[in-house]
Amino acid sequence: MISGFAGRLAMLATLPALLVTSTIATGQEPASGSAEQVDLFAGQTRDPYALGLRAYVWGYPLVRAAQIRQNMTLPSDPFRPRPLTAPGAPINRMGHARKLASPELRVGVAPNNDTLYNLAWLDMNDGPFVLTTPDFGARYYTFQMGQADSSTDVALGQRTHGRQLPPVFIQGPGKLQRVPAGMVEVRSSQRYLMIAGRILVDGAQDLPTVHALQDRIKVRRWADYARGREVFAPVSAQRLLPEPGNGGASPLRFLEMLGTVLRDWRPGPQDAALVRSFAGIGLTTHDGFRPDRLSPATREALARAVADGEAQVRRKTLTLGKRINGWGINYGGSQFGQDHLLRAAVAMDQIYVLPADEALYPNARTDAASQPLDGRKSYVLRFAKDQQPPVDAFWSATMYYAKGLMVPNPIERYAIGDRTKGLITAADGSLEIVMQHNRPRDPNANWLPTPDEPFMVMLRLYRPGEAARSGAWTPPPITQIAPR
Repeated sequence: MISGFAGRLAMLATLPALLVTSTIATGQEPASGSAEQVDLFAGQTRDPYALGLRAYVWGYPLVRAAQIRQNMTLPSDPFRPRPLTAPGAPINRMGHARKLASPELRVGVAPNNDTLYNLAWLDMNDGPFVLTTPDFGARYYTFQMGQADSSTDVALGQRTHGRQLPPVFIQGPGKLQRVPAGMVEVRSSQRYLMIAGRILVDGAQDLPTVHALQDRIKVRRWADYARGREVFAPVSAQRLLPEPGNGGASPLRFLEMLGTVLRDWRPGPQDAALVRSFAGIGLTTHDGFRPDRLSPATREALARAVADGEAQVRRKTLTLGKRINGWGINYGGSQFGQDHLLRAAVAMDQIYVLPADEALYPNARTDAASQPLDGRKSYVLRFAKDQQPPVDAFWSATMYYAKGLMVPNPIERYAIGDRTKGLITAADGSLEIVMQHNRPRDPNANWLPTPDEPFMVMLRLYRPGEAARSGAWTPPPITQIAPR
């Protein structure tokens, strides 16, 4: 997660959040929960409510990705200084986080506390581009190529190329050029592409070394790279998402934002008919969203669809992928096919997760008894001997408030993993992580502090082993215990 990463690193605008009973594509009110059994995108329809619901679910990841791009590139003030924990930069340039995420980072959802992020949003109208990187030695690193619909087909790094990447040639979606010899090709399907690099940090003392590596990461236009020119690409103009009006956010503001995104969009073969159908609710790639062309009844139906669409996507976040021992595990990673609801739910909760071969993100909001995790209780996560997460890189378990922000605590420990110094293994070889708000009485407890309110825990498995990817290994449940 930019787990999702973003969802974590960007100051996301607030979307409508009316938690109401979800409805199916026909516009009829079903019994609670039955909408999950209905394919919202099956068949053709002219019903404004059904089209609005489809537009929300399909378009939510596009809007979230655009919000991240806008808030990390700051089109109105691109050279404004960023916090040290945020890797923002003007468009077409690489920005670097210089500090690991902590509770000071109050924007986004579920940042990691393991790696420093390196981020560039590219305007492919100015491309092609070339990404060059240093030799990382034995250090874990990866560079994610995130599409504008929040999916990721490619992550290049230690797993794919060892110590150092060859130059990466990034182009599309217009006329394609021949890939220069010795380069790796990446194609963007839309005007904008995100590069999200992650470099492992081994404690605060390791930061200067990682900073030196970051300074050698470069993104240049191919035209400049080919001529050996060490210059920045131009900071291109972006189409800004609409701001709330003086009277507050309109119930149709989401569709206004989606309309803005669609004006730069190139529908693919699988989505072309769906996008064309949105013309029935005043939403097109040519004009964006034009509610002035709609009847009051249609606008009212769309307002209900936006609210119900948000509720349905939010409900789906509670059941991402498979539900095992209280953990939601999305084994599909960042490749969603035509599962628009899954893509939207991942965008809401863990946007820009890495491909599953690169990382898995089991996420727990409930305990072994299926009760919500709450810091007013105490819990243990126990890995039996030889049953810690099977990974080829590293793993960690990070504590968050229920809404995804890190939890301040007196020992400044926000995650526990296989690199955490001072962990105590039990006599039977097991590893127990105690999760509670107050400091344990047992000085040898492996304490991961919780807030004194509902919380969630995210496991990160970088370069997960075959047992984790296949489901042969699954995380043990989080079990309620007496305070320790």
